[in-house]
Amino acid sequence: MSKDTQIVETVSGTWLRFPNNFKKFQCLVELPDQLSLNINTKSGCVHVHKKDCDDVFQYVGELYITANGNQLQCTVQAAPANEEVMKTPGKQSDAS
Repeated sequence: MSKDTQIVETVSGTWLRFPNNFKKFQCLVELPDQLSLNINTKSGCVHVHKKDCDDVFQYVGELYITANGNQLQCTVQAAPANEEVMKTPGKQSDAS
């Protein structure tokens, strides 16, 4: 497992395991419920990752937060389904 993964430090100083292709933005935050947010402060994009059964944080989607006057707009895009998600259908969430 460790050959295909890397450990990355969050803003709070904890270390999380990600796939080797993970690229850290300016701000990596760990949240409850086995989630992490990888925040790109330049583009406003936030990549969401969820810990899998091997304790590796896998990409599950992204969101964009923008301000239009006094209103906030949020656009969410889920990652395409992959074989790992298909093996554990209870882990999927319905975005409808």
